Amino acid sequence: MFEKGGKMKDQDDPHAVLGLSPDATRQEVDRAFRALARRHHPDAPGGDRASYARVRHAYETLAASRARSAPTGSDAPPPRQGVRIPVRVRRARPRRGADRTAVLRVGLPVAVYGGTADLDSGDGGTVTVAVPPGTGHRTRLRLPGRGGAGTHGGAPGDLLVTVLVEDHPVYRRTGDDLRATLPLGYAEAVLGTEAVITTLDGRELRVPVPPGTAQGATITLPGQGVPGRGDAGALVLDVAIDVPAGPLSAAQRAALEHLGAALPAPRKEPRR
Repeated sequence: MFEKGGKMKDQDDPHAVLGLSPDATRQEVDRAFRALARRHHPDAPGGDRASYARVRHAYETLAASRARSAPTGSDAPPPRQGVRIPVRVRRARPRRGADRTAVLRVGLPVAVYGGTADLDSGDGGTVTVAVPPGTGHRTRLRLPGRGGAGTHGGAPGDLLVTVLVEDHPVYRRTGDDLRATLPLGYAEAVLGTEAVITTLDGRELRVPVPPGTAQGATITLPGQGVPGRGDAGALVLDVAIDVPAGPLSAAQRAALEHLGAALPAPRKEPRR
């Protein structure tokens, strides 16, 4: 490829490709070729196969030209063809992937007794999280290898999950204890009874209520609370006397008035 007048274009001129003037010495050609070959070698960082081939072709063209123009019997050494260029390739070190964070909301039964819950992975899939028994509100769980991908063969990061425990309509957690309100009728509190409740894990439990149980009293059931490494916590029931809110019939009113007259007077403290 030539311009008008037979002049070779710079992009095809071997000297121009190597960044040299037409009168460059052999040593200058060799140095320029080595420098450009190291820069453009395909195994070098940022290397380019096409650029390397162009530089090598220019060098070999100049070498062949020198061989043709050298006089017979010249003491000049033959041009070196196929020069081996040492290239040092610096391999990138493996880099661990970044950790990711997520929030998982679970119900109180799962937090207390353990279970599994699905979490949106953020890439259209789900991650199943194993929630250990006794997990508290804002506990952080680590899922190894579920974070960002590593680079250059590095290990993936971890997924850090913050567990938020939702409120329960009946039970609440206090440390290792579970707590709930036990409503009793007036007669049940005075005479005593065996109240039947449904526990947090769905079991039916019979609770003995002693006679004369007062408003605000607590009934403690050891071992029925939050499971732990040792003994489980307790289930604490706060007694609330359920006073009828609606109007009483005449017969009911008469019965209560008769009962009130027959029972001992209330203690004066704290009433006066």
